[in-house]
Amino acid sequence: MIKANEYIKTGFSANDAEALLAVIEPMVNRCEKVRIDFSNIKIFTTLFFNIALTKYVVQFGPDKYKDMFEVLNLSEVGQSTYQHSFDNAVEYYNLSAEQKNKQNELLSDFGED
Repeated sequence: MIKANEYIKTGFSANDAEALLAVIEPMVNRCEKVRIDFSNIKIFTTLFFNIALTKYVVQFGPDKYKDMFEVLNLSEVGQSTYQHSFDNAVEYYNLSAEQKNKQNELLSDFGED
């Protein structure tokens, strides 16, 4: 069991996500179940969940993700934010290859002038 508060104080930034990801990634590589306890963490963003967790929804699919990951003791805000990130990842996962290509083209053009 990963006790998130041993690695992060908030689930706010990309840095927070990357700190937790450093613990998650080896477990995923060993095909271990990832159980994360978010006790005592109250601040969350979708960016955090996108980077740390729901990228695996896109990588493995929602069903396999649900088998691999268990998220525990999220605050009410954390649960709502996590669900939003999860739902977006599932929606992206379910796009056709053509739709994903169009989406990626839009995103890659976003920062260009």
